[in-house]
Amino acid sequence: MVLPAMATPSNTSTGREEVSEGQTTTTQNHAATAVRQLRFAYTMREAAEELRCSYIQVHRLLKRGKLRASNLMRNKIIPGTELQRAMNESIEE
Repeated sequence: MVLPAMATPSNTSTGREEVSEGQTTTTQNHAATAVRQLRFAYTMREAAEELRCSYIQVHRLLKRGKLRASNLMRNKIIPGTELQRAMNESIEE
């Protein structure tokens, strides 16, 4: 949710511009539409946060083969590209 900025006097030294009530500044619009970039790899818990589901659900997705993980480390590591692939496949089905 983007809140309207408070009206402030024009001041070139601070870089602020006058904003009337009901309008938003460029910075606020950019923050509202910013897209999160995927990281290189996620732990199971971080993948659950990224997918907005539980840790158990990520475990089930791995067990069913819907999501793949690396066993390189002691803990399972899920590549960011794998999260994208799984999401794209689920949308197409």
